[in-house]
Amino acid sequence: MSAYMIISVSPRDQEKMTEYETRTLAVVEKFGGRPVARDTSPEVFETEHRPAIGVILEFPDKQAVLDFYHSEEYRPLKEFRHTFATASALVVEA
Repeated sequence: MSAYMIISVSPRDQEKMTEYETRTLAVVEKFGGRPVARDTSPEVFETEHRPAIGVILEFPDKQAVLDFYHSEEYRPLKEFRHTFATASALVVEA
């Protein structure tokens, strides 16, 4: 069953965000993931938080998402992102 990682992110530095996305894509693909959507004007309901970017990643299953997120390859990228952006994500199965 496919799983989708739905991400909202608000970068404070667009140049670093571009670097992060470029470097992260290879790790996403290593775990069987692929980008499905990216929107710089996402509609938001029932919250005050307005992220600058909304992203949807598709993975083969929820375990693949967990393996990606907790991987040694992604750890330094996640730490890098924490220096210039706030983000949140949730995972849903389809």
